[in-house]
Order: sequence, then structure tokens, then C-alpha cells
Amino acid sequence: MDPFPLRFDIPGRPDAALRRLEPADWALEQILTRVPDIPRWTLYPRDLDEATARLRAARNVAAAEAGRGVRYVIEERGVPLGTIGFGRSDAGFELFYAMRPEGRGRGLVTDSVKTLAAWLEAQGERVIWLSTLNGNAASEAVAMRCGFRRERKGTHIDGRRLTVWRRTVATPG
Repeated sequence: MDPFPLRFDIPGRPDAALRRLEPADWALEQILTRVPDIPRWTLYPRDLDEATARLRAARNVAAAEAGRGVRYVIEERGVPLGTIGFGRSDAGFELFYAMRPEGRGRGLVTDSVKTLAAWLEAQGERVIWLSTLNGNAASEAVAMRCGFRRERKGTHIDGRRLTVWRRTVATPG
């Protein structure tokens, strides 16, 4: 697999891009933990203080450097609106994302998921995963628009019920 790119242009969105999360993005990490529905629907903790937000950003940078996974900042016209990324597991790569309210409802998350999924597929990944916490209709709609199919129901380690989604790429030939 190629190294995780530093940046992705999002097809069809000349004003939007994904750029690798950096230590200086700790403030975005903190902002996302203070949007009430983000901790409810994601694995973001609630109300990080500055020191913990800095640590979270630094850990994500280290994970990218080690090839375990990567997070990107979703930007539009240079404004950071959310994050998206993927982590490596025994079953392959799982995508995840969180978006500030001002970035929602315009297909930006859908296009970001498609962008990262296309890169993973170009790297030879044939199965990509995504999980949604039960009741998160917006993320379920993103999964379906991006070609994911419900694989199974499950329970997150914290006890919340979830649905695991799978996107499979046909093997050429």
C-alpha cells in the first residue's frame, strides 16, 4: 500500500479538499467534541479540554505515520468543517467521519467517503467497512449513497448498538 496521501481533492468540488490532520488541528478536535450530536453518534468524546484535544490530534498523527490509519480534515474554502478517516483492522479498513453542522446537508461527507473509498480500492482493498450507531439516519443514508450494504448488527465496546456496513469491490477478471 502506498503511504497515506497528504491531501485529496474531492472530485466535483473545486473549493473542497481533504488534508491530513496535523497537531495544529487540535482546536477542530475540541470543537467537534462540543457539537452535541457528535459524541452521541460517533466515538468522539464529549467536551475535550485543550490538553486532551492536543493529545488526540498527536495520537492521530502518530497512527498515520505508523500506517495504522489516518484522519483528514474536511475543508471547504479553507474552513475546517469536520474530519474523516480510516483505521486498519484484521478485517480491512473502516471509514469514520464527523461533521460540524455548518458543513452538513450538501453532500460533502458523501463525496469525502467516496474519495477515500476510491483511494483504498485503488490500493487493492476489496472490502471497506463503516459502522453507524443505531438511529443515526444521516450516516445510514451516507453509507447507502456510497455503495455500502448492511452486513450485520452489533454492539460497540461501550454498549451502544450499531450496524456494520460493507462495501465490496468486484475482483477484476
